[in-house]
Amino acid sequence: VLCHVVPSLVKLRKEGLDGHEKIKSYIWWISLGFAIVEAVIVACYSLQYSIYAASYRVKHVMVTAFLLVCGAMTMTWICDTISESGFGQGSSLIICVGILTGYTDTLYKMLTQLSGSAVGWWPYMLAVLGVFTVVTMWAVVVTEGCRKIKLQYYGFKLASAAREDSPITEVEPYIPFNINPSGMQPVLTTTYLLAFPSIVASILGSPFWEHVKEILNPATSVGAEPWVYYSIYAFFVFLFNIFDIANLPKEIADYLNKMGARIPNIKPGKATIEYLTKIQASTRFWGGLLLSILATTSTILDHYLRHINEGFAIGFTSILIIVGSIIELRRSYQAYNVMPSLSKALRRYGV
Repeated sequence: VLCHVVPSLVKLRKEGLDGHEKIKSYIWWISLGFAIVEAVIVACYSLQYSIYAASYRVKHVMVTAFLLVCGAMTMTWICDTISESGFGQGSSLIICVGILTGYTDTLYKMLTQLSGSAVGWWPYMLAVLGVFTVVTMWAVVVTEGCRKIKLQYYGFKLASAAREDSPITEVEPYIPFNINPSGMQPVLTTTYLLAFPSIVASILGSPFWEHVKEILNPATSVGAEPWVYYSIYAFFVFLFNIFDIANLPKEIADYLNKMGARIPNIKPGKATIEYLTKIQASTRFWGGLLLSILATTSTILDHYLRHINEGFAIGFTSILIIVGSIIELRRSYQAYNVMPSLSKALRRYGV
């Protein structure tokens, strides 16, 4: 977000690889600062549970915080190494593996619980698998859905269009406008935002914030139905998906002018920006609607399964992270397989 707001960071972002390296170094130092603060908080909170801390409180805090910071920065290094190797986003892959591991444990608990009951568990498991399949397909649509805007280059034709008998099949250039460009970010931001009253209530102890905390807790809603929480949840997911802080249409229009391209039947300049703004608003509106329905439905299913399964659920909300990570890994793998043939073609032409 700051890379689109702070002028110095905006300038760095446009400087290419060197600018991105500087931004990555800033992110690393900020991550280290957050890791130190959080490690100290966790270490201080763990004092009451440590027998060793009875005599060495300061030493306990220092050692615990040091180990936590080392673990956090080691994990950051592993994620960066995976990303630089070209196999998708390292952090997303590690989170995805953790979620899938949790799925196996949850399925084992569910099967253990259902096998001991007198009621047949096959209909229940088939229903859960059916819902899981539908939610996964929905997540794929939300992740991969886009609208393609065709491009036209000045004084340039595709090889297949220049000659009718040309055996070359080329893909027409286009701009993809994804219906959900932010991935899981709107859902995560909404979750953190709705958890904020609970944090404030635990710090201040105010009756007002305690009441807000109870309203925004669908499991124990006092004075309001759970649908208040679900409605607010869906609204903020929709809002964060359609929110554009980067002014993307203007950047795309400027880039098209630099590369000598235009949108057919649309004049360059202001008309292109207005057209792209309208297209982006339309795609993000429908993407936000689909994402809000998916996230809200998944949250309702999670709460229902947690209620009937004694505190554990599958976690349908995390499917979007899994789908996005697997799709990104698949793209990276395909690009990795293309590299040898691309290198041969470049050597053939002396590049």
